[in-house]
Amino acid sequence: MGKADLHAHTRHDAWGDGNQTVEEIFRHVEEETDLDVFAITDHDSTDAARAALALHRGGGYRFDFLPGVEVTNQAGHLLCYFPQGEIVDIPSLRPFWWTVRYAHAHGAICIVAHPVYPPWLAGTLRRGLAAGERIEGIEAVNAGIPTKAQGRLHAVAAHFDLSKVGNSDAHHEVAIGAAHTLFPGRTAGDFLEALRAGQTEPVLAHRPAIDAASRRFTTRRSMTRPGWVRNLWREVRVSR
Repeated sequence: MGKADLHAHTRHDAWGDGNQTVEEIFRHVEEETDLDVFAITDHDSTDAARAALALHRGGGYRFDFLPGVEVTNQAGHLLCYFPQGEIVDIPSLRPFWWTVRYAHAHGAICIVAHPVYPPWLAGTLRRGLAAGERIEGIEAVNAGIPTKAQGRLHAVAAHFDLSKVGNSDAHHEVAIGAAHTLFPGRTAGDFLEALRAGQTEPVLAHRPAIDAASRRFTTRRSMTRPGWVRNLWREVRVSR
């Protein structure tokens, strides 16, 4: 079984709320983990994913890479991945299912991020699926949320007939792989086949211990430099 962790953040630019650069994270994944597939999903910005894809293509890394983004929408957060390497900026703050359809139209696959935050996300998901909408998967394990919230997350995810994944939601390199997804195979293509076939297994390996300074950095960045602000600014700039 391969291991995938497809939810991690960087400090690639002034808007990222992770603690390490793309290069530092790749070095950690390569040397300190046994992950087979990894993704970078900064909030509302594909800049880090683009830089990471270029680095991966030229770096000879042993792990496979999926470029992604975590999109803030009106119901919560959505993880979008670009398996063909054609990365698209997905607008922020739109309705949840509008965002999913936009991502699908541009070749992305989508996974619901931590559907207990905010609490109404699960209802939005339930109503859309009942109306015939489609989505590829749901996070059932997230190492970045508190233990009690993880219990709620597991219960919520169990109600949906969707492929379940586990992710670290790492904002510091030490958290990478703390939660992950087991799947048959070793490559990103194998993972995507397993996701479509419902053959993924979410795992919480351990609760990562993040030092106080790193937590403060993430909190400060997420409060003062939210990625959706930059995403909206880009839309305004392009429309002029």
